[in-house]
Parts: sequence; C-alpha cells; structure tokens
Amino acid sequence: MQRLKLEKDKALAFIVGLVYGYRNSHMELKVLSFDEFLEDLHREDKIYYINKEESKLCNSMEEGVSHVCVIREEKEKVKVFIYKNIAK
Repeated sequence: MQRLKLEKDKALAFIVGLVYGYRNSHMELKVLSFDEFLEDLHREDKIYYINKEESKLCNSMEEGVSHVCVIREEKEKVKVFIYKNIAK
C-alpha cells in the first residue's frame, strides 16, 4: 500500500476526508457531466467547487473550477454527486 501525500493536493485531501468522514454511512456516488450541474437542484445540499489544476477548493463557481462535489445527507444514506468533464 502506498501512502498518500495530501499536503500539496487540497483537492485529494478533501476527497480523502470526505470518504473518511462518512466511512460508516451507506453512500451512493453519481458521476455526472459538468454541463448537468445546476445550483438550483442542490439548494439544500453542501456544494464544494474544486479547482484540480491549482489544487484548491473554491467558494463559488469561478474560472478554473474543474469539478463540483455535492453532498446530500439523507436519513438512510449519503448521496455524493461529482460533476466533471466526462470524456466520450
């Protein structure tokens, strides 16, 4: 097993922290196209904007955001939506 170097990659550290934080929960993951993201669909959810190129988390949709991670906590499970450019 290889140790992850999270000090320099905030985006990776965020994902690892997310998985660790919800490790005992039932999780559902959906990977969707970046074009399908609408903030109105996720008003009650936690939204995180990730700039993978600069390895940082952003406060809002801004230039350079490559991924959007949305977390929806429900009673029975946690749903995670990842919006990104999907190669066809």
